[in-house]
Amino acid sequence: MSLKAMAFIDGAWLYKSRNALFEKLGLESGCEIDYAKLPSLICEQVAKAAGEDVGLVRTHYFGAVPAARPGHAPSKQGSFYDFLERSCGYETDIAEMPVGCDSHAEESWIRMALGASMLFSAVLPAAYDVAILFGDSICYGPMLTKARMLGKRIQIVSAHTSDGTSPLLGSPQVGKQRFFDFQPLFIDDYADQIRLVRELVMRICKKCGSGEQTTWAGPDFFCSKCRGKHRGADDTVIRISTATPRQ
Repeated sequence: MSLKAMAFIDGAWLYKSRNALFEKLGLESGCEIDYAKLPSLICEQVAKAAGEDVGLVRTHYFGAVPAARPGHAPSKQGSFYDFLERSCGYETDIAEMPVGCDSHAEESWIRMALGASMLFSAVLPAAYDVAILFGDSICYGPMLTKARMLGKRIQIVSAHTSDGTSPLLGSPQVGKQRFFDFQPLFIDDYADQIRLVRELVMRICKKCGSGEQTTWAGPDFFCSKCRGKHRGADDTVIRISTATPRQ
């Protein structure tokens, strides 16, 4: 019987770690990650290290969006999270943060939510054998220790930084308490394999039915003409809503 693995992705950490991928590929920006391939690729490396078959049963992704407020529509982030669920099979846990929260508050929520999910699943009968953590915060140390006490094996996925530091792997606590069972993996070591190269294909617009070449791989496609009309309509609504009423 193969081992069961669950992946737990710190979305804030993964977003920042793109810089390591850029450096590895010699790019200044513009590198996209193949999110559908990422967890299964790491799972394959875990199987090699364990010397056993390892099946990925679920991928959890944790992120945050700012609360909806006048003049702001987090639709781009929302579309991305929908893409992870519908096209990549992720389970997403996204917090709507109050107006005024800084990045520290968002990261703290993500870490708490990820830790709660990993430990909750750890106590469920036969939910998983191996937890794959995509993250590098020292705050995860106690969580990983408890998960190992519950009999779970841990794989940490980190990223090389320009100064060679690692908050979690470089912690003095690593020498006192083992946080992992397999040697840490570094996402930038697999930059060529997880880089998404989009192909130009012909797709049919969901609204008007016309065909257009695009690299968009999401489930719904709208042609440039329909997208332009939609943006124009949004601009009109914003102008009307922000206009000063006549006295």
